[in-house]
Amino acid sequence: MGLYGDQKQAIPGQALGLHGDTETRLAGETIYPGDPVFAAVGDDQVGYLPHMTAVTLNLAAPVAGNVINLTVNGIAVDPVPWDTDAATTVRRLAEAVDQNEAVRALGIDAFQVDGSPLSVYLQSPGIPITASGTITGGASPGSIASEAYTAMRFVGVARHQERSFREGAGFYPPRQPVSVLTYGAIVVPVVSSARPGALKPAYIITSGDDAGKFTDAAGGNYDSGGIFKSGLLEAGLALLEVRGAH
Repeated sequence: MGLYGDQKQAIPGQALGLHGDTETRLAGETIYPGDPVFAAVGDDQVGYLPHMTAVTLNLAAPVAGNVINLTVNGIAVDPVPWDTDAATTVRRLAEAVDQNEAVRALGIDAFQVDGSPLSVYLQSPGIPITASGTITGGASPGSIASEAYTAMRFVGVARHQERSFREGAGFYPPRQPVSVLTYGAIVVPVVSSARPGALKPAYIITSGDDAGKFTDAAGGNYDSGGIFKSGLLEAGLALLEVRGAH
């Protein structure tokens, strides 16, 4: 009873009104009612929390004698030495990531970006990606700039259901069906700085301690395509109108 005695745990995910659309997905990880649910493009089976699931690495042009050292999700990739020219060396880097068994086991793919021979793109099936590296040696050691973002799409909000699982109560554990509201009004958690109001656009924070919460602040956040229906229901909670996958 203690779980549902807390308003911030009992109310999120409560759908309001008689009209709304719901679909069922399998949880790719632990999902709580009120959480925004994301999916890989083209995947209509599995739902995830919002994560930075893609990284673009932009390299300063490697030169003769350079060695590229890269770490992906804490896994050190085999060093890649200069090979023929800058574009070929960067292609070898993408191949080294793909050939790393530990990285491949995470489902992370890497490839050279079309039209940008000095860039490598990394993408996961739904887990967060971190990647960083250095270019050492040679007459001119270079640099690697890393840009992370989400490559998934928002599909809806997990609905509240008073169900218990072996793992516990009040959430959907991995591989369990999740009821996802894809169209309609539902209560969601918002960050403490949020100032929702009727008809204000709703954004989703995708990284940091507040990842998975909603806000009315656009800067750097994911546009859900939905709107807030009113101001705060109480501290940390607001009513969101979901308007379909975005």
